[in-house]
Amino acid sequence: MAYFSSNAKSDMLLNNVCEVYNIMILDARDKPVLTLLEKLRYLLMARMLANREKAEQWNLGDVCPKIKDILLNNQKAAREYIPRKSNQWNYEIIGASIMDNWAVDLEKRTCNCRKWSLTGITCKYAIAAIWANREDTLDYVHDSYKVETYRKIYENVIFPMNGPHMWPKANKLPPLPPRSLTSTKKGRKEKKKRKEAEEVGASRTTMKRKQKSLDCSTCHKSGHNKRTCKTKDVQPETTSSVLLVLSGGGGDASLMLI
Repeated sequence: MAYFSSNAKSDMLLNNVCEVYNIMILDARDKPVLTLLEKLRYLLMARMLANREKAEQWNLGDVCPKIKDILLNNQKAAREYIPRKSNQWNYEIIGASIMDNWAVDLEKRTCNCRKWSLTGITCKYAIAAIWANREDTLDYVHDSYKVETYRKIYENVIFPMNGPHMWPKANKLPPLPPRSLTSTKKGRKEKKKRKEAEEVGASRTTMKRKQKSLDCSTCHKSGHNKRTCKTKDVQPETTSSVLLVLSGGGGDASLMLI
């Protein structure tokens, strides 16, 4: 945490956002680009509407419900600490032991634990200092967690569209599909995303089957079998030899090619 940037105001270290996105477009991933974009447009339109209607039920001047739950937990933990005032903005928060002391600067909105700087949500040490300064905890929460900001994010509307049969026709030749879509491949079509080398598999308990290398019975080389061997149609070179045959009696000899 010491080297993390405090600009994003987020402590998320997981790749869950990308995984959720891949699941949302799973049905449309193998479709043409236009169909995929239409699927994304519909999902965004429905999501923005749901979040916009949800934010209308929240009170202005407050923080979002999930952030409020985090603040309540931090406020419960802040009761166990004693603030010692240095000046108007600086406090030393005393815990149960000498190793549990923390410096808080309310003017710069920083705490030595760095949770306040990274997330923008007041930590338990900052809350103890804010209470000692007789101020409201919500005033020190970052503006990105306020209900006003949430409403501004989702106030824009994605308007509905007509179907493709009502779109204007262009006076140009239609684009041809790629060859990969017109050619039929053998086997079942792959649906799952191909994982990169550094990605962790979905199941860590299942062992992978060890594949046995193929050996050709024709050329005795590995990597292919007899059916796909490229040397099976090559005729072997024939060598001829001359056999001298002696006939009996007259002493004559004849040549025979074998």
